[in-house]
Amino acid sequence: MMGATEQEILAEIRTLLALERNYLAEERTALAEFRTGLALTVIAPAASTLIAYIFSFLEVERVLLFDVLNFTFFAILTVWGIWTSFRSRSRLAKIRKKKTILKHRECEITRKSKAVHDLLYDCIALEAAQ
Repeated sequence: MMGATEQEILAEIRTLLALERNYLAEERTALAEFRTGLALTVIAPAASTLIAYIFSFLEVERVLLFDVLNFTFFAILTVWGIWTSFRSRSRLAKIRKKKTILKHRECEITRKSKAVHDLLYDCIALEAAQ
């Protein structure tokens, strides 16, 4: 039977593991935003070219206006994609830093009790925290 200190230690570890799970969800979200930004950046030139190609077949009196609108569309999509990618990368760096700090805390708390350390030694990636 574990004493109160081991139970308190395990409760702290459960809390830290739940927090780590939240950070992992945030990391997945940041990676999805990064992927979306890259897709916008890559798709914008192809979409702009397709629109220009379609407009070339139409006999439109104001071709210059459509070219300006097409270029504006291309520029906005590209800048938006690049901005989204950079923003998500900065968020990802912050999240990974928080995860490293969290791993250090898990290791410190685990080392407080030999029984808890023996129980969780293989489950917590200690080498990632050092």
